[in-house]
Amino acid sequence: VSQDEDLARLLGRVSDRAAERARYEVLDEIARGSMGSVLRVWDEDLRRHIAMKVILEDDASASSTRPSSQDPRTVARFLEEAQVTGQLDHPGIVPVHELGIDRHGRLFFTMKMVKGRTLHEVFRLVRHGVEGWNSTRALGCVLKVCEAMAYAHAKGVLHRDLKPSNVMVGRFGEVYVMDWGLARVMGRADTKDIRPMPEHETTALEQQTERIERSASSDASPLFTMDGDVVGTPSYMPPEQADGLQEQLGPQCDVYAVGAMIYHLLSGSVPYADGGRRRSAYVVLARVLEGPPRPLTELAPDVPPELVAIAETAMARDPGARYASMD
Repeated sequence: VSQDEDLARLLGRVSDRAAERARYEVLDEIARGSMGSVLRVWDEDLRRHIAMKVILEDDASASSTRPSSQDPRTVARFLEEAQVTGQLDHPGIVPVHELGIDRHGRLFFTMKMVKGRTLHEVFRLVRHGVEGWNSTRALGCVLKVCEAMAYAHAKGVLHRDLKPSNVMVGRFGEVYVMDWGLARVMGRADTKDIRPMPEHETTALEQQTERIERSASSDASPLFTMDGDVVGTPSYMPPEQADGLQEQLGPQCDVYAVGAMIYHLLSGSVPYADGGRRRSAYVVLARVLEGPPRPLTELAPDVPPELVAIAETAMARDPGARYASMD
């Protein structure tokens, strides 16, 4: 059975189950990307707030009530994100509750509503020494990211977009790896083209994308894939991903990203940021391809050498020189 036939059958099943009444009350929008919007909704049946990700309509499908009228490639990628996330049953990965089609014909999936702050915000708190945050406590959060990713890799799933803004930290120590939109199941054909889009083609996408982290301390200009997804800052990308070498990506691409997160925590700045100066994503991308970032020993000479060694090993230019697994 071809992948297209599988997709058609799934859409048929979901369409048949479309609710006659509205179970969910949409309250507001939490975030928006190039492919989907995340909404905060009220579940009338279970009396709880949850998150709902809906596929964004294009001009051709805005007046239609059938998901099949939308771009089939976009629909396939949206469904893959829902299925991949839904099959990852781990405390560090947000559970998916339901896949469906709303009364407007939009595909959606619902998830646990995560309350807290991003790991990027936690790193800021560490830097200022407030709310009881320090490097040791923040490293505990990074350790939980490693545990969640070790599980995902054991299931054959790569994240490919790990960064502090894609990790949520709850009030009671919960840590969740979020945003699996660029995930890939190893052994399957890749439905996403993660090569960086040429800079001159990104203007329209920049205008429509609202889910971009804005911070004077990070190089947060959006970097888009050839498919139009936001990859985010290239500062956490391994060189092989920055170079668009999709066939070379394995678990070590996520290992590199965690190493870059540790580098950020220990140095107080994003890799390749050079003191918090804002640079375009394409300038940072070029620097990633040129060579490693400034040594941690220069930026944070008091950091324990064991932690420096961990970050440097994880961020090795050669994937084979990195840790063999997230474990």
